[in-house]
Amino acid sequence: MTLQEQVVQKVNGLSEENLQFLLDMMNRFMQSDFMENKMATDGKRIGIAKGQNLYDHDYDFDEMNDEIAIMFGDVE
Repeated sequence: MTLQEQVVQKVNGLSEENLQFLLDMMNRFMQSDFMENKMATDGKRIGIAKGQNLYDHDYDFDEMNDEIAIMFGDVE
């Protein structure tokens, strides 16, 4: 059985409400992936982020790494 057939078999018995939810999630994730890939390739922002600086260019993103490591345990 192919992967596509397995997916179809899983969704065949779902209610309309569950199918709608699944479709909404798929659309969100697929749209998100598309936009992330597009942003990575052309660097343009859209919507509310267009033309805005979302962080201070002098901000050190690694400043809190030690504290985060303590919070979540030292993961290697």
